[in-house]
Amino acid sequence: MSKEKKSSTIGTSQFMGQFMKANKDYHFNFEETAASYSVSTGSLILDNFIGGGLGAGLQRFTGCNEGGKTNEALQVMRNMLNSVDKTKGLYIKAEGRLSVEIQKRSGLNFVFHPDDWELGTCLVWECNIYDVVFDGLRSLLKNNPDKERLCIVIDSMDGLLPKSDLEKSTSDAAKVAAGASLTSDFLKRVSLGMSKFGHMCIMVSQVRSTIKTNQYAPSDPNNQTNSSGGNAALHYPDWIINFEKRNQSDLIVQDPKAKPSPENPIIGHYAKVHIQKSTNESTGMRVRYPIKHGRTDGKSIWIEREVIEMLLMWKYIEKAGSWFKIDEDVSSYVSGQGLEIKEKYQGMNSLYDLLEGSPELTKVLGCFIAENVLS
Repeated sequence: MSKEKKSSTIGTSQFMGQFMKANKDYHFNFEETAASYSVSTGSLILDNFIGGGLGAGLQRFTGCNEGGKTNEALQVMRNMLNSVDKTKGLYIKAEGRLSVEIQKRSGLNFVFHPDDWELGTCLVWECNIYDVVFDGLRSLLKNNPDKERLCIVIDSMDGLLPKSDLEKSTSDAAKVAAGASLTSDFLKRVSLGMSKFGHMCIMVSQVRSTIKTNQYAPSDPNNQTNSSGGNAALHYPDWIINFEKRNQSDLIVQDPKAKPSPENPIIGHYAKVHIQKSTNESTGMRVRYPIKHGRTDGKSIWIEREVIEMLLMWKYIEKAGSWFKIDEDVSSYVSGQGLEIKEKYQGMNSLYDLLEGSPELTKVLGCFIAENVLS
């Protein structure tokens, strides 16, 4: 009798184990995954809509000038450096815009030489060449023996220029869609590793005008934003947040019943964002949050106003005429922290003044909101 031949095949688990070990340089399965985190945007109102904060991976901030993109990106970076272990910031200055005022407003410790780049600081890399920036970032992510986590802000994607166009004269035609092509290639190479190893990259993009040859032609339903960068910049980010134009109605003046004037100065404004892509089904939501002018050290977001607005939104403060009644749950929570709050206050300004004069109470009420609204 002839002997039966033994099967040369192996099970699927064993096969994949051998195959993945043989190709371990081309995947991350055997690499340790960084612990997840959630970084606050600095705004209680915005955090409420995005599930508490932003996590590792790619995020995209788009919109018009003076919409607040750069300030918000730096606010997220500051919060990440203060809340996530072993973190550094990297700001890619491609537009040439990082004024002393913006630096003071952000509250970040900026350094301009790699030798000074320590944990908790932000290195400013002044470069606007696509190829150099993207190759540098790819190499940086690979050469990270201490497993530091990076918060990278590219400001802006539109300020980057392909190396091939650097030597061209103004009259020479630049390659069509070169930026979109390079962006696509970069995101394909780094997006998986960015989230795997706990890095966050915020790509800032400018608004773009669309020129129609036919005014009656329908708009492309697949276009989520009016910003440049190609389709790759739409698909790879977890979040796309569009910062909208500031209007007269968004201004906060000293006397809200009167128009802005030298006697009635503008003391703040409302930043407006449109969530155009999300991970928690908040796509399409429009959010406003208050900004107070003249503040520094990362305190531009008017948290005192936000606390009052959030408590009103969730009925923890009841309005009756000109009086505002504090809910018993809030009073008990505050007294449990060794502070006091009255049962009623007359006029909204009295509530604002209360929190403006008590950072401790503002912090306690913020914790109450985090535990009872955002959790």
